[in-house]
Amino acid sequence: ESELFGHVKGAFTGAIAERKGLLDEAPHGTFFMDEIANLPMEMQSKLMRFLQEGEVRPVGSNKAHTVDVRIISASSRSLQQLAEAKKFREDLFYRLHVYPIHVPSLHERRADLPLLAHHFLKKFADEQQKKAQQFSPELLEFLQQRKWPGNIRELENFVERLVALAPTDKATLDHKILPPDLAKEYKRFEPALEDLHVTKALSECLEEYERQLVRKMLHAHEWNQSRAARALKIPIATLRYKMAKLGIVNPLGEC
Repeated sequence: ESELFGHVKGAFTGAIAERKGLLDEAPHGTFFMDEIANLPMEMQSKLMRFLQEGEVRPVGSNKAHTVDVRIISASSRSLQQLAEAKKFREDLFYRLHVYPIHVPSLHERRADLPLLAHHFLKKFADEQQKKAQQFSPELLEFLQQRKWPGNIRELENFVERLVALAPTDKATLDHKILPPDLAKEYKRFEPALEDLHVTKALSECLEEYERQLVRKMLHAHEWNQSRAARALKIPIATLRYKMAKLGIVNPLGEC
């Protein structure tokens, strides 16, 4: 409460001087509250009162004053579901739910993953003075298939771990440098082509093989589509059609 609304001198043990709250530090500005679902019920009530009245009363004070500030809040859990379960104040939910913005999870935007992964790869390679520049096609496929419950932060941590484990002069990171816990997960993911006919239709097996072949050829030619098409002995228009059909995305975002 003191962090948000401030306090007066002597309001509690250790309050040796008056202090402004964070809301008072953002007059005519924007105040961002992350993971607002974690706010205790008592504080939810006080925040609701502030949103309703626009007034701040510092802890230990009998006087309130007006503060003009825009509130933006975020939550990784559904506030509506929490409100229905009586774990979040319903009136506060509706007061906050004025202009909701849904931010899709990493799992919902797989096409962005290669770009993000390579961004973090460059960042941590520079920080750790490593030569890592790209992921092997198999490892990149593994990254795109994971669920990523921790979203961007989990991906960032994942890439940082890989760079930390990689030899200084290794340019391409592959599954061989995965730590034991991730190596076990990769082993469950790794497709066993010799067993595909047991569980999949022929068309699915051929599509999977085609995806791997096209991706490997693009990777071998540094994602230059013209050279990859010549190596595959197909027109470049056919290659582009297959990339779109098979969901193959250039991790560097270039043609």
